[in-house]
Amino acid sequence: MSKDTFYDHFHQDQPTRAGARLSSAMCRRIFEFAGVTQGKRVLEIGPGRGAFADLCLGSGVPYAAVEANKLLAEALRGRGAQVFEAIVPPLPPLGGKFDFVVMINVLEHMNDMRDALELARQIREHLEAGGKLVVCSPDYLNLRSHFYNCDFSHNYVTTQRRLAQLFISAGYGRSRSVYVAGPFTGVTAILVAACAARLPFGAIHAWWPGSRLCAKLYKIQLSLSRKVLIVGENQGEAGVTRERESYE
Repeated sequence: MSKDTFYDHFHQDQPTRAGARLSSAMCRRIFEFAGVTQGKRVLEIGPGRGAFADLCLGSGVPYAAVEANKLLAEALRGRGAQVFEAIVPPLPPLGGKFDFVVMINVLEHMNDMRDALELARQIREHLEAGGKLVVCSPDYLNLRSHFYNCDFSHNYVTTQRRLAQLFISAGYGRSRSVYVAGPFTGVTAILVAACAARLPFGAIHAWWPGSRLCAKLYKIQLSLSRKVLIVGENQGEAGVTRERESYE
């Protein structure tokens, strides 16, 4: 697959103003939950339009990204980010290790479990000791059919339980997680996402796919859907062995 054409439909699917605000608010929640601070090196895989990148760059956090789409990569470089152009897995040569590797709405695009596991293992090799993998992906248990309908490249089903198991299999220490829905977390996120799941905008958009209003309303519904935010730590081989034993 050519990087020049990868995920080009993303350019045609511009966010609403409300959706952009919700995305920025969610990125702030991810930033805070992960514990990103100044001086810590961050690598983001699949930064998209760069909401999390803007947050890092604006906070003085050393930031780099792996982006497959040429136009998105060029836009990030124009904002001062270091960008590696590649489709993952595998990870391209990165020239060093990072304190945080972040994937927001990325892991669900893996072809299957093997690709997801391979990528998570490769990321651990590029994390400093004590470094963290931060993943935020849709919760299939909330989205159901919308999981596949909202993006043609969704393949790997993500839930809290599946992601926690993936982290263990990839060699991370015990993970911690929380549900998010736009700017909301925890119980509030669960309630908001439950209400959003019952909105009819997905079905209405299917009936009138040419309606811009229906498309915008559906995007807002998707922005308030439940996502799993999970953070796992690279504890080294000794820590991994202890975590696997305690999990068993």
